[in-house]
Amino acid sequence: MELRSTGHSTQGYKAHSHKEFSVGVLNAGTTCLSYDGQERVVQEGDLVMIEPDRIHACNPIDGGSRAYHMLYIDVQWCRERLSLLYGKAITHFCCDQFVIRSPAASGLFMMLVETLQRGNAKGAAHVLDQLAITLLLQYCSPMPVSSRKSELSVQIKQKLMADLSQPPSLGDLAEEFGCARETLIRTFKESYGITPKSFVSNARVEKAKLLLRSGASIVDVASDMGFADQSQFHRAFVSYTASTPRQYQQSRSISDNLS
Repeated sequence: MELRSTGHSTQGYKAHSHKEFSVGVLNAGTTCLSYDGQERVVQEGDLVMIEPDRIHACNPIDGGSRAYHMLYIDVQWCRERLSLLYGKAITHFCCDQFVIRSPAASGLFMMLVETLQRGNAKGAAHVLDQLAITLLLQYCSPMPVSSRKSELSVQIKQKLMADLSQPPSLGDLAEEFGCARETLIRTFKESYGITPKSFVSNARVEKAKLLLRSGASIVDVASDMGFADQSQFHRAFVSYTASTPRQYQQSRSISDNLS
């Protein structure tokens, strides 16, 4: 990945694209983002995501200045992370939205920027993994070239990701969106190739792996991820990783000590 930072710049840009997945946060001022045939005013604290090879431009408004950080992330790494998160090979992905107003997401991005600026490569890798779950899983979708995701599927996914420890039930979601439970499951699976239940289980395990790597106890991780007890967490973890939580944590610790 590559980090670029600009402080209080009035420089404008012609429409262009990047081969990488681009993520940025505006630190100060406002700017006009032209993307996908739309124009959007980006405000301080907003996080922006640009898909690889998508034409865009980000320019000052009325000659004003703005400050921002942009991170350019290798596309293959993103595909590999999405493949882990969805439990299948992902060859293409798209952004469900390109401007995100989420203090949690922007805060995590800035944590990564600060870690990179301190030259802490190991710490940056860990924060990047956290950011991948937040951005790639919550705000991006795997999408074969021949198909398009449905808006209902995107809304369901974001509802589920809002609180992985206590996601809404399928019955509650079906009632909220005015459709049958079976329709909700079928639509989600047609878009993502995975059921909502499997999506939540996989996301919980991937987030649990991050917590285990950071040294959190297995009991706390099981509780934080919404598992009924440690036994249920153990079974889910083994089914997705072929190792127990303790085996995974110990192997990561050995690896980290040797690196």
